[in-house]
Amino acid sequence: MDMSNVVKSSLGFKYPSLRDDPLHSGLKWLEGKNTDDKAENLWRIHDKLYDLRKFVNLHPGGSEWIELTKGTDITEAFESHHLSPKAENLLPKYFVKESSTPRNYPFTFKENGFYRTLKRNIYQELETVPKSAITRTKILIDSLLVSYLSFFLLAVYYKSVILGILSGLSLGFLTGAAHNYFHQRNSFRRFYFNFSMMSCSEWRISHVLSHHMYTNTVYDLEISSVEPFFQYLPGKKNFIVRYGSWIYGVFIYAVLFVTSYIKTAASLRSKVNWTFLLPFLPLILSWVITNQPLEICAFFFLWIITIGSLHFAIIGLNAAHHHPDIFHDGDTARPKTELDWGVFQLDAVMDRKDITGSHFLVLTNFGDHALHHLFPTLDHGILTYLYPVFLKTCKEFGVEWRLQSQLDLIKGQYRQLAKIVPNQTPPKKLIKTG
Repeated sequence: MDMSNVVKSSLGFKYPSLRDDPLHSGLKWLEGKNTDDKAENLWRIHDKLYDLRKFVNLHPGGSEWIELTKGTDITEAFESHHLSPKAENLLPKYFVKESSTPRNYPFTFKENGFYRTLKRNIYQELETVPKSAITRTKILIDSLLVSYLSFFLLAVYYKSVILGILSGLSLGFLTGAAHNYFHQRNSFRRFYFNFSMMSCSEWRISHVLSHHMYTNTVYDLEISSVEPFFQYLPGKKNFIVRYGSWIYGVFIYAVLFVTSYIKTAASLRSKVNWTFLLPFLPLILSWVITNQPLEICAFFFLWIITIGSLHFAIIGLNAAHHHPDIFHDGDTARPKTELDWGVFQLDAVMDRKDITGSHFLVLTNFGDHALHHLFPTLDHGILTYLYPVFLKTCKEFGVEWRLQSQLDLIKGQYRQLAKIVPNQTPPKKLIKTG
């Protein structure tokens, strides 16, 4: 379905190239972005073009980030992924020329604006944060992997659907926790995400480079990839999409993992590697260890994957971004003078008071979401220590940090799906813009 006549941007975005490609894959999104950004096969940061080819293998976060983004504007990703000034100080070495075209994105990063001020404050605060929090995160996610595999084997051995549910819930928690690691520099724990049948490499594009940078806009692949079944942006929608999605959505949640695997397989451009086979490791182990027939093992594999998919999707789609009071592209936007990227992120998110403060719930349920969007490379375990400086900076600029209950956000998600009239009032005016 062509959404170009249905979805309109209030931020001034042109309709993204290849947005309506049937696969909605990360690689297609990057291909369209390459067309739209006009970065001349280089890397654009603000209004300058850089040649980072010689830096690919030197990049501390891994070569994949540089390789994927060639030919695109990486301003938002560069700013949000580098708290230290070291990266910015390296840029002149790779400078090629000034860009001949204006940026395709309206967001600003003024030196004394909200986001850069907050980033400097957070960078200083990190020196006081206990490193034990990061260790606790590793222990938690490793324990979830053990829990998933153990319940899987027990479910097959005892042919227990109940134990299968426990395994599926463990898988849902594990997948949410693994999301912490594909935002960061390369680590083997990012591959825990692949046990879900989804791909951490695909999500590094669809989630990290798209959703996190252009949240709730026409450039957000997590918005476009669920269309036309779920239409979160306000505008023209038929009755079935507005209200039928409340019912058929549950079935889509249940097959998210499997359909994601099929989509990734269909979009592969290279030979299958070991990570593509990782989801089937529990199936193979159960067949070898329990001596149960393969069809029994396969049944429980599908049952557990379905439970995990349902659990993960319910949490993910109701976590932070879909509520009528949250900005969605099409709503009246802030004036251009207030389109600081950090302010925009807070306009497009709400946090849940039910889970804030719990290391386990924050890690497994996309918690502390505002801080996570602002500083995605920081471990979830340390975000709780950053609230004092975060709230102080918000108060200084008059930026609102909003809290709701999980139930309010679930109800809000359904209201947003039914919403056709955009918000006419822009977000709360800032005290200072930098």
